[in-house]
Order: sequence, then structure tokens, then C-alpha cells
Amino acid sequence: MLTATGVTLCCGQELSPAPETEIITQIRSQTVYLQGNATSLLNTFLKYQEKPFSCPGFSFPSWQEPGLPTASMGFKKWRCLCSGERLLLARNAFSSISEFFQLIQDDQLSLNPQATDLHQLLEAARWSSEAVLNNLVTAFEMLGFQPPPLQPDTLSWTSAGATSFQKKVRGYVLCREYRDWLSRVAKDMDILNGTRRGRQTFNQERRDCCRSSNVS
Repeated sequence: MLTATGVTLCCGQELSPAPETEIITQIRSQTVYLQGNATSLLNTFLKYQEKPFSCPGFSFPSWQEPGLPTASMGFKKWRCLCSGERLLLARNAFSSISEFFQLIQDDQLSLNPQATDLHQLLEAARWSSEAVLNNLVTAFEMLGFQPPPLQPDTLSWTSAGATSFQKKVRGYVLCREYRDWLSRVAKDMDILNGTRRGRQTFNQERRDCCRSSNVS
């Protein structure tokens, strides 16, 4: 079971709260480890969706899904995010991702009921996304930020009503964004570690880059 205060590994183990630098390193290690699993999930998902999804090299980066934040961001804007903003965007993303995984699991049970390997990968990804979310919440606490509360669930029962093609599209977008967010958060943690090792403090960085931030 995930806890709000403990540090949770992707395999489900719990440790006592770690020092500030350790939780950042923990999140980085966790997200790097999960990237390989996320790539396997995306490839397996596409394999079962028939053409055009199953065609070699399929990619449609412009497809987005309402309520699911995209990891795509211009380099300059991303590089100048302050520590609180990085954590806030990542927290909100993984909160939505973990919720969407339940929806996509239901979609695929109806579309591909015999795809046992896909169902297992989706279930593992749902738990892993919740573990990442839990660690991001812990990082907020340990770094002394006071983020706004999570928004209410972005999905409702009406989300279950969709065509087969719509279900395939949103599943593809979810698997793609899950992979891309894991990569982005790993790089975010590198930036946070560099900030802590440098001469700037979090308060100095906030003054320099976060004049308009809502994270206190």
C-alpha cells in the first residue's frame, strides 16, 4: 500500500523518509528504471490495436487527450522552471496518468480481452505511476514547498462512452505520455540535484526564475 509520508519504490517497498537529496535521487533512479518498462508497454499496446497503430514506426505526436498533461515543452521554458514548478507539473501529470491507466485498462479488456501480456503491463504501469506520484508528494514535503491541492478527478463515468478508435487513440496517447513524463522527470531531478549542489539555494532560484509561480 502507498503512504503519503513514506518513500515508495517502484517495486512496492517502503523506506523511512530520506534526506532532501536522497528523495531527489530516489525519484530519478525510479523514473530511469521505469523508462524501459514504459517503452515495452507502448510497443505492446500498439501491437494489439491493428492498423494504423500496429504499423512499424507508428507515431502521431500531435494527438493529445483532454485532461492528460503533455510532457512536451520548449527547452528554454523547461530549463527556467523553478524547483516548485517542476515538482508541481510532475505531480499533476502523474496524478492524471494514474487515473487514466484505470480507464485504459477497462478499454483494453473490452477491445483485447485475450491480450494478457498487455493487461499485465498496464496494471504494472498503473501501480508504478502511483508510486512515482507518491514520491513526488514526499519530495514536496521534504523540500518545504506548499503546493496547491490536487484538482478533482479529471475523468467521469461518461469517459467510458467512446468508440473503439477513440479508445485506441487515448490509450496510445497515455502510453506515449507516460514514457515521455518518466524521461522528463528524470531530467528534472538532474536539474534539482544540480541546483542543490550549486551555490544557489531554492529561495534564490525561486526569485530568479519563478516570479510568477504559484508554488510557495
